[in-house]
Amino acid sequence: MFVIATCKRDPDYFKIWLEIFISSYEQCLDVDFEKPPSRPDEVPPVLTLLPDNILQVLRHQLLQCVQKASDGLEPEQQNLALLLLKFLIIICRNLSNVEEIGTCSYINHIITMTTLYIQQLKSRTKEKEMMDHSQAEDFVRHSLAFCESLYDPYRNWRHRTSR
Repeated sequence: MFVIATCKRDPDYFKIWLEIFISSYEQCLDVDFEKPPSRPDEVPPVLTLLPDNILQVLRHQLLQCVQKASDGLEPEQQNLALLLLKFLIIICRNLSNVEEIGTCSYINHIITMTTLYIQQLKSRTKEKEMMDHSQAEDFVRHSLAFCESLYDPYRNWRHRTSR
């Protein structure tokens, strides 16, 4: 589809497309583990209704983020990685997409990046504590929600802990 074909030529277009898609399904990004889960009014689309090759593009973009993460992600790359993660969470909120997403290498990439972020958060010095680490913390929180959407899509664990 046009969206995916142009993202290689203009990565900003792909980022805008992701932002628009995510804003349409923002209620599916329930990352507050302190409160009981809510059911979104609208279920995200099945993968077949999304642009062709979207999963390949996501995998490629996420792999690039992982490769750059070991050298230290720039704020723009951090933002892209978080957008990709949010997109995956939203897609997994449609239960018919969970199996296909779970069989891809997304979880490996997400775990790698989460580990790097956690190491970054743990190695804070007094100087670094002054810096804003909300991007890293936000990514870690969303990675937990992604794991939940893959391995506990009915949110049984969250229902039990909220009682």
